[in-house]
Amino acid sequence: MMKKAINCIHYLWLLVQYGFFFVLSRFTKKDRDLWLVSERTLDARDNAWLFFQHLRTAHPEIPCAFVIDRDSPDYEKVHAIGRTIQPRSFEHHLAFAASRVKISTHIMGFAPDRYRFAVLDRHLALVKGKKVMLQHGVTGNLPKELRFPAARLDLLVCSTVPEYEMICRDFGHPAGVAQLIGMCRFDQLLSPHTVKRQILIMPTWRKTLADLDAQAFVQTDYYQCLNGLLSDPRFLSILETFDLTAVFYLHLALQRMSPLFRAGSDRIEIRTLKDADIQDLLTESQLLITDYSSVHFDFAYMEKPVLYWQFDENAFYTTQYGCGQFDSRRDGFGPVIDTKDAAPVLEFIEAEARNQMQMLPAYRERAKTCFAEKRGDHCEQTFRAIRSLL
Repeated sequence: MMKKAINCIHYLWLLVQYGFFFVLSRFTKKDRDLWLVSERTLDARDNAWLFFQHLRTAHPEIPCAFVIDRDSPDYEKVHAIGRTIQPRSFEHHLAFAASRVKISTHIMGFAPDRYRFAVLDRHLALVKGKKVMLQHGVTGNLPKELRFPAARLDLLVCSTVPEYEMICRDFGHPAGVAQLIGMCRFDQLLSPHTVKRQILIMPTWRKTLADLDAQAFVQTDYYQCLNGLLSDPRFLSILETFDLTAVFYLHLALQRMSPLFRAGSDRIEIRTLKDADIQDLLTESQLLITDYSSVHFDFAYMEKPVLYWQFDENAFYTTQYGCGQFDSRRDGFGPVIDTKDAAPVLEFIEAEARNQMQMLPAYRERAKTCFAEKRGDHCEQTFRAIRSLL
């Protein structure tokens, strides 16, 4: 009961704050033409960052600002090219209330309290200005928070034909909100880059693990399977034999657990947000081992081989997301392994190493039909779509 009362006070306080800053913005006229851009306020490495760069270089006439914490490892690079706003500051509250366009990779990522403002906007249609979701990956499942009216959006960027069709059909948004444009980071995937003899192991998070302590976490199948792979002598032998390296990168929601994982060789690196850029990891790696993470779409866009290790498939789709239009077995860009045993994973890695890390023709064809025509102007197309809203 006490928790509910405290939560209600938080919501009431947010309403008072938003009302105050909205009225203040009407008097001062400050930031009324602003395009407010954000990711998670902790970093600048995804679609919003690339879009912000594009605004600053190709459209300097657009007043824009990026919401990012001064303690972020990415703060200096953002500050070097444009205006930055400290999350939850007076400036942030005013810019959020006043801005003409609000852009993020996440639902309400531009808000001072994105979770509570998402609830308020769902029920009250409170937040003014054009709201744009660039997404931080392709939507293949059925996240409830992305449906209308849980998400009240003016533009929702889609990147694959099946995703676009599913959102138009099942998510309830007004006509024209979902648009098949492609993620801004696709521009970077098509640009020249160095490819290393590197395997990327990038599993997504689990809602059921987010609040566990270390002692409980190491008892889970998630930890046992992944840590077992990193220390498996057969894996280490494959890396040595074929002169390969591997990078293990946990989802941000679980990176506090990264120190618990043990690499069995100096050929394996365990990386985190502080010392790795996901975009760099994607472009420089030759092979991806994932489970349900949408980064497999980026790999498929580059026509590089993928393996889905879904050792907890039933539990994942029961507790985290409902199955959407994308079926890994039917539509995926590589084989699916659903056992806890790492042996089939290692067999795949060795076969790919012998095959020079080439995507098989059947999966390459799936990739080609999944995406709209490849081009290098997704940032500009996104800009035009936003400008048309105004």
